[in-house]
Amino acid sequence: MLDGITATIAIGVTVALAAVGDRASKKRKKAFRERYGSFEGFRGQVDEEKIQRVRREQGDVVAIKVVRQTYPYVPLLLAKRYVEELPA
Repeated sequence: MLDGITATIAIGVTVALAAVGDRASKKRKKAFRERYGSFEGFRGQVDEEKIQRVRREQGDVVAIKVVRQTYPYVPLLLAKRYVEELPA
């Protein structure tokens, strides 16, 4: 009986977390669109020299983290794309 109750609670918590995560994701996407409009709009606002320097000195992962910290509404995949598309 306890296993059934535990499973039901676990499913409920999972569904609630998914709903909250979905809302947060929509909020981030909306904020990104309002702030930058598009990837190209975002790209135009980034301090490219700073990110290139971080990339050269500390690597791609740290550069992506710096992009995300400096521009908090940028999704991880777009931050990664930005860093990967920087000239070497």
